[in-house]
Amino acid sequence: MIRTEGSRKVLKSVSWLFVERMLRLGFTLLTGIYVARYLGETLFGQLNYATGFVGLFFALGQAGIDDILVRDLVKHPEKRNELLGTGAFIKLCGSILLLLFATLGSLLKGMDHLTVTLVVIAASAELLRPFTVIDGWFMSQMNTRKSVKVQMVQVITSSIAKFALVGAIAFEYITPAQALVPFAWMYALENVVVAMGYLAAFAREGGNWRHWKSTRPMAAHLMSESWPMLIYGMALYVQARIDQVMIKDLLTRSRGEAAAFAEVGQYSVALRMVEALGFVPTILQKSINPAITKAKAHSHEQYTDRLLNLYRLQFLLFLVMAVPLYFLAKPLIIFFFGIEYAPAGYLLSLFAIRLFFTNMGTAKGSFIVNESLFKYSLITAVIGAVTNIGINYLLIPQYASIGAIWATIISFMVHIFLIDLFFPRMRENLGLMVKGMFTFWRFHRAT
Repeated sequence: MIRTEGSRKVLKSVSWLFVERMLRLGFTLLTGIYVARYLGETLFGQLNYATGFVGLFFALGQAGIDDILVRDLVKHPEKRNELLGTGAFIKLCGSILLLLFATLGSLLKGMDHLTVTLVVIAASAELLRPFTVIDGWFMSQMNTRKSVKVQMVQVITSSIAKFALVGAIAFEYITPAQALVPFAWMYALENVVVAMGYLAAFAREGGNWRHWKSTRPMAAHLMSESWPMLIYGMALYVQARIDQVMIKDLLTRSRGEAAAFAEVGQYSVALRMVEALGFVPTILQKSINPAITKAKAHSHEQYTDRLLNLYRLQFLLFLVMAVPLYFLAKPLIIFFFGIEYAPAGYLLSLFAIRLFFTNMGTAKGSFIVNESLFKYSLITAVIGAVTNIGINYLLIPQYASIGAIWATIISFMVHIFLIDLFFPRMRENLGLMVKGMFTFWRFHRAT
């Protein structure tokens, strides 16, 4: 994309992330297929309902500082220990709040004992979230190879453990119901491996987490910039996870709890398949964003040109992924998950439409971060989440999962595109997004 040493770093960074995500995709899909098959739609739905409920609070653990940290580490590498130490402390506080809110929420909702246990275990795993700030350091250095190795160890370890549980079910050492709690503990195992891996990789690069320091001025700086992103992240996670919670809660009233969990199971299978494809736009955004940040400091023309190219590439990726998925969704679901999950095939074809908003929204994040339009992103995300919840209440009782998917699509359209018309500072970027969609074949190497 860029004829500099930076371009080679970006390409290398993207390549490493792409390899990692492809391997992760393979392992995750393979383990997910067997877990779904052996648990069955009802138990699989219960597990995903619990993790989906915890997911509503994930933004607290991330604290909205990830992109801010990468940006500041690019600009001020000499402040590495202060940035990482303060970022880790903020994430630790957020993870504790996540655990408290998820636990209290599950009790107030009157969930059964097993579901509450699943929620508490999944939420507790987030207490190791602080060490992921090391990934931000590697991203700022475009040294994603280190992060990739850590993530691959985590994926392989988790996959082996999950296959062991599936084997225990297959050979009738335990029942599927007895395997639910151990499957929840897999989330804790994954985070333990990631934390240990990042610490080891950081040490091999000459870093020492004991040298990190958390300072009040840096915390004030990060929180003053990131609090809108925190609320923004909460709104996005609500949009992404509230469907699983609302499907179960709303359908329980009319169909009973078992049928409601089964519907969540069908929805979750389709959701996992489409989310597995979301790694490509995320890789591009994370790897190219440092180059876009540097271009902004150089010239506005170069900055907008790189943004335009990013939008073109994201739209092209949408076409490449979504068109085949739309037509092959049902055969793919039946082949991999079995006839029990055939209804998820139609859901997956609808989810293919959502990929458009996922790709463009991810790319738009680069503009928001570089322009520090965090309060704007807060407003749009909250409006999108409220829109999603409102439409869910209207559509889910009658259309179940299909209604939830259309609610998500409509809410994404509102918060990613339509609201920009009312914000003057966003209109130029909206124009770049639209131009990128209609000129996607003109992607070129920036000057």
